[in-house]
Amino acid sequence: MEDNLIIIATESYSKAVVLKTYLEANGIECFLKNVNIIQGTVAKAVKVQIRGSDAARALKLLTQVHHSENVKKFEQQLRKILVPVDFSEPSQNAARYAVMLAAKYNAQVKLLHVFNSPVVDMIPFTDVATIQIDFDMNYHVLYKTAKEKLIKFFNDLRDFASQMGFGDVSIGYTLREGYAAYGIIEASKSYKPGIIVMGTKGEGFRSTELVGSVATEVSNQTHIPLLVIPEKAVLKGVDELKKVLYITNFDSNDNLSIRKLFRIVEPFQIELHCLHITDDAESVGVKALMESTKDYITEVKSGVKIVCNIISGREREKEVLNYIKQNQISLVALTALKRSLLYKLFNPSLAKQMIYQSDVPVLLFHA
Repeated sequence: MEDNLIIIATESYSKAVVLKTYLEANGIECFLKNVNIIQGTVAKAVKVQIRGSDAARALKLLTQVHHSENVKKFEQQLRKILVPVDFSEPSQNAARYAVMLAAKYNAQVKLLHVFNSPVVDMIPFTDVATIQIDFDMNYHVLYKTAKEKLIKFFNDLRDFASQMGFGDVSIGYTLREGYAAYGIIEASKSYKPGIIVMGTKGEGFRSTELVGSVATEVSNQTHIPLLVIPEKAVLKGVDELKKVLYITNFDSNDNLSIRKLFRIVEPFQIELHCLHITDDAESVGVKALMESTKDYITEVKSGVKIVCNIISGREREKEVLNYIKQNQISLVALTALKRSLLYKLFNPSLAKQMIYQSDVPVLLFHA
């Protein structure tokens, strides 16, 4: 019998017992190995073993538990929306969109502005005290100016919310010093939002305002769903969210992203389009993967109209933009995968290209 056993997990004693109980409740016999008989509760590397013939079913059960735990945690966090702003028009659009979303989710909105103090050029002045005084005065002026702008932005947003009938939405604000991406990442750790909403400008725009590169960096570091409102996006209101496009590369992270996507669009009646772009749209393997993805989506959310398409093409961003236009897509969602620096240099990510070129909101999940 020992030869037929495989190790499904290595856990502490307490977690191993919980896992064993769960699997056996679902009809899978388990065996624990390396248990300290004298001091069982302090064992650190208890191996949970099952029969090889039960492996596929056990892995499926463990995957469901993992996804369920992550989605439950995500549902709790969705009550908070973080909106980084730089007082530009795209930021204003993003903040207004966030308020409308908050009304749907019964969530609170927090505005965040990160201002950057200029680095003092340390010319060898003889009077070091004078340098420090100048630096302190400059910082005070920058802080005061940033706070005044943020309060005005906050008041304008509250007026908008009241005029649109969203006066009950809780709106707050916070001010941080630092570089944009770092400040947003640190604020996310403490505030723990369920989603970040950001407005961005197009590629090539270079200033202190938020740009697409900041959005992708935030997505890479926080792993929090990031809703990007591109500069080109024409926003009529969240109720215009009718058709959602999920771009899949048949990655193992798709399942969790799809669950999170449905949680985000739950208040809306949507039609979900699932798209894969490949060099060979007639591949039997690719078609089988798409069919499997469709089955999973149906299992997660029954009753939703699902449209699955496989398109041949090497210029992915052009194919996606054409699909958006032809099918009147109102939101694009995709999972951004972590890649090597060398790959990034020669192959710009589809996520970043969508941020720069799309004229509809882009929802980024991170693997």
